[in-house]
Amino acid sequence: MSFSEVSNSDGFVERYRVDRPAGPAPTKRAQVREILERLIDSELHPGDAIPSERVLVTRLGVSRVTVRQAIADLVEAGALERVHGKGTYVTGPQVDSRLHLTSFSREMRDRGLIPATVVLSAAEEFASDDVAYALRIRPKRAVIRVERLRTADGTPMAYEVGYYPAALFPGLLDRELGSLYDVFAHEYGVVVTSGEQTVRAEAADAHQARILGIAKRAPLLVQERVTYAGNQVIEMSSSAYRADRYRIHMAITPRGAREN
Repeated sequence: MSFSEVSNSDGFVERYRVDRPAGPAPTKRAQVREILERLIDSELHPGDAIPSERVLVTRLGVSRVTVRQAIADLVEAGALERVHGKGTYVTGPQVDSRLHLTSFSREMRDRGLIPATVVLSAAEEFASDDVAYALRIRPKRAVIRVERLRTADGTPMAYEVGYYPAALFPGLLDRELGSLYDVFAHEYGVVVTSGEQTVRAEAADAHQARILGIAKRAPLLVQERVTYAGNQVIEMSSSAYRADRYRIHMAITPRGAREN
């Protein structure tokens, strides 16, 4: 393949040359796309930025429109993702999840991904009416509010806010809050046994978009959960997952008699 007008002083095109059998010459859009694919396969990793449009235009000697079209093809194919105001990056992990009760950290490890948690805030506050109702405590009772960013292989996956009865977990703010279910089991002897969960779609607001590194109004899958240890409610949480990173699978079975 070749670009007749390319300045190849840095060897960029030569390094990612794609040999092909004789035949009709591919379009410049297709050639740029193949060079980017070779770059992604040979040098870049999930989360790495590709060269900017300006750099690609200069190195490849093609128009900005051609570069944008090639990048758009790879975004549509899922190989690249645009991060609003930052650039274009190699796509991070995609997670297919089945609805079951487990911690985020354990779920990511089960899929061969490295989980991490950034605790954005953690504080004791008075329970609102909604939180008190969900946790089955009286309004204005003390709860621990924990706000976290969950990542997999360094890619932001979910923004989570959880509420926990302060009376049930004294000293929780002094603990490591990365994997709360493990803390509950090992430090307090409280083991999660069941939960009730709903899933809904939502558009990211400015706060969620900034934390997750996505565009405002990008699609989210929001999981709202109430978690139990026996008959005791121990958690009310809301987890906003990036819809481009997270899919939910579930098994369904017939209920009742078949109707004709």
